[in-house]
Formats: sequence, C-alpha cells, structure tokens
Amino acid sequence: MRQDGSGNRDGLARPGSSEPGGADAGIDGDLVDDGEYRTGPRAFFSRPTTLVVFVVLLLLASGAVTAWLRISDLQSRVDGLAAQTVVTEEARQTAILLAEDLATYDYRDLDGNFRRVAASATPHFTAQLRQLTDELGPQLQQTHAIAQATARSAGVVRVDEREAVIAVFVDQTVTNTKSPQPRVERSRMELTLLRQDGLWRLDQAGEL
Repeated sequence: MRQDGSGNRDGLARPGSSEPGGADAGIDGDLVDDGEYRTGPRAFFSRPTTLVVFVVLLLLASGAVTAWLRISDLQSRVDGLAAQTVVTEEARQTAILLAEDLATYDYRDLDGNFRRVAASATPHFTAQLRQLTDELGPQLQQTHAIAQATARSAGVVRVDEREAVIAVFVDQTVTNTKSPQPRVERSRMELTLLRQDGLWRLDQAGEL
C-alpha cells in the first residue's frame, strides 16, 4: 500500500473529510456551487412538505375554533329561547287559574273567594278587588248568586321577563234567584301579570 501526502493509505479519504467522496458528505447537508456540502439542519419552513402540513393543521385548528364559537353562540340562543318559553308558559298557566278564580264565586263565602284571588295578586289589584267585593257582595248575597268558571283557552298578547298580558276565554256557569236553571255565559278576560319574587301575580283584570 502507498501513502499520500496526508498520511492516508490507498488515497482514500477518511470519514469526516471535506472530500466529495467522504462518508458523511450527504448527511443533513446542502450541495454548494464548488461541489462541497454545507452541513447542518435545514430551516423548518424550508421543507415544503412540512410547510404544507403546518398550513393544513393551522386551517383545521382555525376551523375548529370557528365551529366551536358558532356552536356556543347557537347554544346560548337555544338556552335563551328555552328560558323565554318556560317563562311565557308559566305566565299563561297562571293567568288561566286566576281567570277561573276571578269568575268563580259563591254568595255564601265571598270572603273565601276574595282571599283565593288576593293570594296571587299584587297589592294594587288586591285593593281594587276588595272594593269590588264590598260593592257587589250585598247584591250577590241577595240573589244567591253562584258561578263556576272554566277557562276554554288562553293566548299570550305580550310577555317579557317582568310583565305579561294574557287573554283568557272563560265559560261561566251561573245560577241565582232570577235564573234558577244554570246558564252558561261566555266572556273574554284580559289579565296583566307582574313577575315578583319569581312568581306571576295579577295586577290588572278586565273583560273584553
């Protein structure tokens, strides 16, 4: 065997040599104009495949966030509508019961009729109801008037979190000394309810 000037036998470059035929010349390196390799890792974004994957992942993440925000907004709206529906139905059912109580009376227990309605009324309506009972009470007792009311239907005129106006259609079966045979009188009542302490209370009532 012979040695070259670098002391290597057979003229073979050792690993790590800058010779083009070096064993490590093609590992993590870039070929430059003079035929030599510049070693070292490539920049992350200089790799086309990696860049494409990164962009795809970024788009997927962005889409997922957007979808989540839309779903959250939709869920909030659904929850709001559900809550409003519950409040509206509570007001409607309360109005039905109050309309039946208002149109039901017995001359033998007018105070009981008054207390039943007043229990679910505002102070404002309670004062009006007391005045009406005092005015009509003697006439109802004199004619032995009895009435039993049944609500046929009820519709919401308007409602929000604080106030509700409900129209109630009522059938009232009435007997008295002038009409011993029961007769049915139909009427439409409009009730205004106020929400106080989580409960709907009667504040106004009128016949339409």
